[in-house]
Amino acid sequence: MGYVALIIVFLSSLQTAALASVEGAAQDRLQQAAQLISEQKFGAAREILEALLASAGEHALPETYYQLALCYVKQSEWKKAEETLQVFLRSSPENVSALYLKGYLLFSTGRYEESLKVMELLVARDPEHAASHKVIGLDQFMLGRIELAEVELKRATERAPQDAEARYYLGRIYFTRNNLPSALAAFQRAAELDTSSVKTFNHLGQTYEALVQYPAARAAYLRAIELEKQQAAKSEWPYFNLGALCLKEGRAAEAVDYLQQALSRQPAWSEGKAKLAMALVSLGRQPEALSLFEEAVRLDPRNADARYQYARLLAKIGKQEEAERQLLLFQEQKKQ
Repeated sequence: MGYVALIIVFLSSLQTAALASVEGAAQDRLQQAAQLISEQKFGAAREILEALLASAGEHALPETYYQLALCYVKQSEWKKAEETLQVFLRSSPENVSALYLKGYLLFSTGRYEESLKVMELLVARDPEHAASHKVIGLDQFMLGRIELAEVELKRATERAPQDAEARYYLGRIYFTRNNLPSALAAFQRAAELDTSSVKTFNHLGQTYEALVQYPAARAAYLRAIELEKQQAAKSEWPYFNLGALCLKEGRAAEAVDYLQQALSRQPAWSEGKAKLAMALVSLGRQPEALSLFEEAVRLDPRNADARYQYARLLAKIGKQEEAERQLLLFQEQKKQ
């Protein structure tokens, strides 16, 4: 072999070794990111993965795109998640984990029919895939197909008994059907499986309230509020529901406090303003209540209960003509 040929072989071997070294380092970083993802440290994992893509460009390992898409999903950055996942699926179109993530992303962004198509394909391949059954159930629930949703969520809980979210939505279905004992059992189990879920404790409270177990309802709402204060995501519902319960029990002053906190989280909320107005009426604070009722019916002209209560207050303070006008509007709404 000539001198030039030897040089070429030598340089080629150096390049191969360098590429292998870079790929090995990338694999190490990928493993580090995967470990962080398993520890729910999505922000830290994302930083590693974005740096890998920035340095490797088109030579990035395909798994980098999948892991990064997963981080974006966990952080609810749906547009970035979808774009990144599409890149991975171009190289691995049959990857089950990626297809599931796509179906979940479609569900999370309100594209329920599209999500169904993806998940039904996965279930056809693997009927025991509990997570796919769950998302199918959630899709059907959001589409108003309650019976189909119940079937799929039951399948999910049978295959994955520790899945708190599946239990929660099954509880929602039972509650909607007024099957309160089953709803209570489902929410209690969901709360055991996920002790940090605001929505689970809120619905547990609603179920206790529907069963006229008011002390237990109050305790569940308070737990939901305690959790909500600790978390970045905010929810008006436990404050609203506890405020409504206080009003029902004749604790109007306490109700006002919780309802105001609900409105601080959702200021342009017709139902919240109407409920707060009702609490203020109970305390004799009629001018404030009147203003809130006016805002409630302006924000949502279809809020018939708010309009009825508004008409009652107008009549009570002697504004008979406006009261009659609001009452006529209320009666027209009830006919629709």
